[in-house]
Amino acid sequence: MKNHIRFSEYNDFIRMRLSGILCYIILFTGSVSVLYAQQAYPENYFRAPLDIPMHLSGNFAELRADHFHSGIDIKTQGVTGKRVYAVADGYISRIKIESGGYGRTLYINHPEGYTTVYAHLNNFTPDISQVVKMKQYETQKHAVDIYPGKNQFPVKKGDVVAASGNSGYSFGPHLHFEIRNAANQHPLNVLSFGFDINDDVKPVIYSLFLYPVGNESVINDLPEKISLPVSGTNGNYTLPQEGAITAFGKVGIGLEAYDYLNGSSNRCGIFSVDLLVNNRLINRMKMDEFSFNESRYINSLMDYEEKQKNKRNVFKTYIEPNNGLSIYESQINSGIIDIEPDTVYNIQMVLKDVYGNDTELTFSITGGQPPSQAFSDDAGSNAIDLSWQELTNFERDGIQLTIPPNSFYTDIAFTYSTSEPVESTFSKVHHVHNQYTPVHLPFELKIKPDNLPGSLTDKAILVTLDDEGDISYAGGEWKDGLVIAQTRSFGLYAVAIDTTEPDIKPLNIPQSLDMSDKESVRFKVTDDLSGIQSYEGYINNEWALFEYDAKNDLVYYIFDPERIAKGTSHELELYIIDNKNNISFYYTEFYW
Repeated sequence: MKNHIRFSEYNDFIRMRLSGILCYIILFTGSVSVLYAQQAYPENYFRAPLDIPMHLSGNFAELRADHFHSGIDIKTQGVTGKRVYAVADGYISRIKIESGGYGRTLYINHPEGYTTVYAHLNNFTPDISQVVKMKQYETQKHAVDIYPGKNQFPVKKGDVVAASGNSGYSFGPHLHFEIRNAANQHPLNVLSFGFDINDDVKPVIYSLFLYPVGNESVINDLPEKISLPVSGTNGNYTLPQEGAITAFGKVGIGLEAYDYLNGSSNRCGIFSVDLLVNNRLINRMKMDEFSFNESRYINSLMDYEEKQKNKRNVFKTYIEPNNGLSIYESQINSGIIDIEPDTVYNIQMVLKDVYGNDTELTFSITGGQPPSQAFSDDAGSNAIDLSWQELTNFERDGIQLTIPPNSFYTDIAFTYSTSEPVESTFSKVHHVHNQYTPVHLPFELKIKPDNLPGSLTDKAILVTLDDEGDISYAGGEWKDGLVIAQTRSFGLYAVAIDTTEPDIKPLNIPQSLDMSDKESVRFKVTDDLSGIQSYEGYINNEWALFEYDAKNDLVYYIFDPERIAKGTSHELELYIIDNKNNISFYYTEFYW
């Protein structure tokens, strides 16, 4: 089969399923004594990483944007600075600092074949901090990634290694904690290791989703997905009386469901899900382990459209053709139910957390008759059938797309149209399919600008437009008369320019310029379009360790008496550069 419009053939994709692996949101929860997990992990090898009760705000393999959560988030009582302990003997194998992501992070390797990860830290112990600072001044970079030798930072179980914090892409004080397989760095389910966490709360189901899979499938006489509320409590759920279901053809099932811990309202993911049809198991998902390489397949597991439109986490129990997750222990027909006329299908869904608390949803589907007439496709007659297995080359006036094989999770009916330019853009608005269809791999997008001054080609970018017409940076460089970007999202695209330099606002420099009572100098730095690319700060013409807190748009320097003299005047220079090389400069003298 060939895709329409200059689509070339490509070798069939051989799906990789990495051993051991990933999954949808698993969740912890459970009394320590009874673990449902079947993986043989030691239960008393690790101590807790904090000396306060382990109350969790997030759990292993929860659904996140384009990825699974790779650890657990432990609450730190609303404050930073809690002592963080090595959970077992070992050595510090990696020290990483970044403006976003995990912020300040430690990795400890243990002789039993595990790596533990401690993220969003506030600071390290003095000996570690000294090595980090030396590396930062050596490279003249705040962000560093250091791999100490085995003998540089040995630790014993219970040694203090850091203080908890809120660094990186964290939106409240907590400790992100992981246990990984040291050999392949696969994250493992932390809750399978017997930490002291009590949980006798059963998973809670909120809604049932049914999906027609295939062109001739219908549910309640329509070829579209339906959502039904469920009724029940304490682990037993059914559909209300008015929730009768008839269907024909291939049908898939999805659930909006969460697990909870004792004494917490935080929603967490489900550890395992069994789907049985007429007492026959046709799909089992279980979340013991995953590989970072497959994490983006979460967009096939979840109902991506429901997430984008309504912010609901719905996981599907059927497997799309290009779903590369290895969380499926047993499955028949990819978890798809073939509904035939005049046949009743009794459905049982069993959800469990790590500690064996289980919940069941039971309902039935009655086989109806095939549709008597063909339904019109919402995509219309201009839709183009694209195979997930094939290379796609698409070209229209002013736009080119090159989409590699295996970029979709299933075949799609691709649509394209244009609308008139909007304010501050230099091209038509190109409607590239829709933002509710996930794309797995980066694809190349080229758009030809209209009326773009030649003097501004180096400032040209691609932008996306939301439903309100607001634009967001989507990358892009000028080449051969086109603006070219790599993207992983469908949506509305246009050409724009970014000629505005970032904004720098001092936050704590008094009019007197006397900073002698301050511990740091702080600046608010923002950019209205392409975003901050880099920054550099100097004091007395020497590079200084300015730090960048991306989530708070904050650049700051902590006064260091080992680097600058106290009780005298100093000169400060700060440069902020955005992604189109627009530069802002701030200069001041100050006394400290």
